Amino acid sequence: MTQQKANRIAVFVDAENVTNWIKHDGVRLLMEELNQYGQIIIRRAYGVWSKPNLAMHQAAINQSGFELIHCYHPVTGKNTADIQMTVDVIECAWQLPNITCFVLVTGDSDFTPVFRRLREMDKDVIGVGQHSTLSECVKTSCTRFIYTDDVINTLIGNEASLQESLAPQPLPNSQPTLTLAQANELVIGHLKASPSPVNTSQIKNLLKRTAADFDEKHYGFKTFTDFLTANNAIEISKNGTANFASLAKPAQPTETVNPIATTDAYKALLKKYNALPDNADTLKKIYKHAVALKDICTDAAQFRVALFDQCHKVDASITKTTVNKAFSYFIVMGLVHTEKAKGGVDTVRVKKITLKDFLLKSDKLVIAKLLELGKTQPLDLKAKEVKKLTLSTISKDSIKKLIGE
Repeated sequence: MTQQKANRIAVFVDAENVTNWIKHDGVRLLMEELNQYGQIIIRRAYGVWSKPNLAMHQAAINQSGFELIHCYHPVTGKNTADIQMTVDVIECAWQLPNITCFVLVTGDSDFTPVFRRLREMDKDVIGVGQHSTLSECVKTSCTRFIYTDDVINTLIGNEASLQESLAPQPLPNSQPTLTLAQANELVIGHLKASPSPVNTSQIKNLLKRTAADFDEKHYGFKTFTDFLTANNAIEISKNGTANFASLAKPAQPTETVNPIATTDAYKALLKKYNALPDNADTLKKIYKHAVALKDICTDAAQFRVALFDQCHKVDASITKTTVNKAFSYFIVMGLVHTEKAKGGVDTVRVKKITLKDFLLKSDKLVIAKLLELGKTQPLDLKAKEVKKLTLSTISKDSIKKLIGE
């Protein structure tokens, strides 16, 4: 079957208006979502990157492939990032006609005319912002609108619930219009009617046209691809970075799938998704140096350099790559923050907690990742095997409760 042409996407982020969304890993989650739609050609994020509240997120945004556009503010308190971003968006739309989809991440109502002009130019437009006057004004000019506050509220809720249960949680206080069975029925019907594989973004748009409140998180799935792959009747293929869905071929009666059920298999799976520390002893060493570091570092990049210098003095086998991976892990653990140093300068710091709590926090993140992967992988979690992965003194009984064994 011939696949449909993948979308070519340009993403523009007005970082100064969505700092809280960036803080809660919004950029990475958005990239995961957009990779299902097509090939991301342009990634730009605008702001005054010397500001501490943005500087500490530079590394994470860079890792997502973004070009950071520094916008100098000649007048204190005036946001010029929106002006520069508007100029670049329109210029890109005129000069690069092969870009079929524009994604604008902002909370500024001044962007309303930009959304409308892009639609007039026959471009698909995805708006990303909080529930506000802006979102209501531009929704009719968008192919789709993603709410940043939904992402933030879901992540905060998940973090809180992690202390008691690591099972996937649906969106809070919401009852979807479509049941899971109804949503699956619509998808299967659409695939049956199509002679070729369908871009997954088109399938999601179909569901949202049927029920505006459709969101895969209602049913416990992190991404729309997870929602589709959980259905054995659906097969996912790729064209570049875009995902396409089609009806799966019936499995042979003799075909069996051996579930992943050993420590080594868990470890290999976690490493594949970059969710396991390289070395426990090294991680602990780097953490101790990180909390003890007193250098004035106004951004994450400076902190990583200073941390590497300190670690390398003590242990020459510790590489920059190892330090960078560890620091990224500290960010995921919620330990990186800014505080006032001498002279009133904001500096990056790593929060100090007891080594016992640090190791337990790391273990819970690993177990949470295994539970997440279990939704799309033939994974059989056994407390005895999971225990061999842990760094803390967490008991087998506690692990059993977490994994529901």
